[in-house]
Formats: sequence, structure tokens, C-alpha cells
Amino acid sequence: MVNCLLCNRSLTKRLTVSEIIFPGPIRKQVVCNACFQKFIRYSGTNACQGCGREDKDKLCTDCQRWQQQYGWHLSHRPIFHYNQAMREFMQQYKFQGQYHLRAVFQQSLQVVISQMDYDLLVPIPVTDHTMKTRGFNQVTGLLENIQYTELIKHREKQKVAQSKKDRQSRLKTKQPFFLDRNITLQGLRIVLVDDIYTTGRTLYHAAELCYQNGCKRVQSLSLAR
Repeated sequence: MVNCLLCNRSLTKRLTVSEIIFPGPIRKQVVCNACFQKFIRYSGTNACQGCGREDKDKLCTDCQRWQQQYGWHLSHRPIFHYNQAMREFMQQYKFQGQYHLRAVFQQSLQVVISQMDYDLLVPIPVTDHTMKTRGFNQVTGLLENIQYTELIKHREKQKVAQSKKDRQSRLKTKQPFFLDRNITLQGLRIVLVDDIYTTGRTLYHAAELCYQNGCKRVQSLSLAR
């Protein structure tokens, strides 16, 4: 018997038409429908061409500022809204260290990533201190069974969590990353992956490094925004 990872109710797998007709492995269900329906997907329509924020035409004000600062803006794709259900999930997974919850959204990420065109999939790193205290990088946990490259390293041994900073403090954060010099980026297409997009500061720091080292194109993806 398999139980929902979020509410612990028993799961009964119902086969879809495609699973009945077409051969192949059956996807393992880890969350019940009642729990998963609490997470709201981005529709991708009427969205900012930069950060993916809905109900915005062309570039939102924030992305216009990034465009002015860098001369380019990220093409970012968020998958889910950062609503109360996602906030509770992140509290359990990321801050309480419930690593088994990484399985909740792995399939969602796999589907989206399979639709993207890139050369390297690059997760945003955590500090050495976070790895020692939490024991895992929440982003690479979500990317299990997907090939990725740990191209970017964290310069700081320890940092103040972004979740504890206000908006202005986040935007003023200095470049915290450096690149693994053993990898050549000239002409490559990169997709950066993070767990949450808030102001975009973290992803723009990472994208800036990639462009400075010859990348042809940098896009980004986050589980939530």
C-alpha cells in the first residue's frame, strides 16, 4: 500500500487511457489528487515575456528594469504559483529537511524540461553551510533522474537566507557565484533551474556569469513563482 506523501492517505492508482493502450512503465503516483489540486499551475497565457508573471502584457515593470540594467532579460518559465499550499510544501521540504518530499514535483519538472531545447541544465547551488546543515540542495533533489551539470558554485560559505531579506535587500545582493572553469560555455544554450523565483536577483546573477563566459542563450525555470 502506498500513501500520499503530503496527507498520508492511501493511494489507489487509476490507469489513464494512454497507459492502458501504449506499452511502457507506469508512472508512480506519490500524491493524492486532493493534495495536488491545491497547487495552481501557471497557464502561460497573458504572461510577462520575461518572468512569466500572469496578467502582464509584454514585459512587466521588474523585467523592464532588468532589461535596462543588463541590456537583456531572462526568458523565465515558472510552473506553479507560490500559493499557501506551495509555501507549506517548501517549509516542510526545504526548511524542515523532509527530503522524501522531493518526489512530489519531480514528474512535473521532467515533463516541462523535456519540452525545452538546451545544451546544459544547470541548478542553482547552495552554500557549503547549507549543505552541511540541511544535507541537500533542494533544487538538485527536484531534478533526480534528470541529467544536469553543476556548473555554478557558491562563493560564500554561509549567507543570510533570501527568505529572510526584504525586496530591496535581495536586489542589492552582490554576485555570490563563480563558474567551474573546467567547462567551456562558448556558444552553449543554458537552462538555469531554481526552486522559487521571487525578485529574479539570484537567476540574473547566474545568467550574467553564463553570458560573460560565452553562452549563446540563457533561459530559466523555477518550480514556483
